[in-house]
Amino acid sequence: MAAMIARAGEKDIQRRILDAAEQCLLRAGPAARLHHVIAERAGVSRPTVYKHLGDQKAIVEALLHRELSRYLDAVRDVLVQRGTLRDRFVETIVFTITYARGHALLQRMLLEEPQIVLPWLTTHAAPVIERGVAAMSPHIQPGGRRAGGTIDPKVVAEWGIRLAVSLITMPSSVAHLDTPDGLRRYLLDLLDLGLVPLPADE
Repeated sequence: MAAMIARAGEKDIQRRILDAAEQCLLRAGPAARLHHVIAERAGVSRPTVYKHLGDQKAIVEALLHRELSRYLDAVRDVLVQRGTLRDRFVETIVFTITYARGHALLQRMLLEEPQIVLPWLTTHAAPVIERGVAAMSPHIQPGGRRAGGTIDPKVVAEWGIRLAVSLITMPSSVAHLDTPDGLRRYLLDLLDLGLVPLPADE
């Protein structure tokens, strides 16, 4: 019982630190005395911030992991909607990109701390992709067919994640993707041209 109470206390401290870090990064951006500001806002000591999260890079990464969990909770409603695999594939990507564009912390980090955020989404994206595939693939009905055999739900999930991350980190210079409708048209064109290996229907 005492151990459970201690773990709950640890989780509460970490949540407070992450909440404080998010507010500090949104208001002031990255700063040399970030740990000091976070400690004051969270009501803990600077050593406690280091103990629970580490240096500034670790703090940003911990926030990104938390926000990924929140996104995966939010996107579930799109994944379970009725409709064809094609429709849900498109709507999931549209939701993901719209969600990312409206995420104040992610956008600020992409602008001011790209050296931390971009590797997490590109060269070192394996953990993000693995978490996304694990969370999304159970909601993709297997058995859709295309030339060559059966659609693997994990492959569909990975294609969607990679395409969404690409559009988030490298906006198109030739297509108008500023609105959900523009994104839908772009994605449907990719599917119609066969550039994404997805069937028209399940």
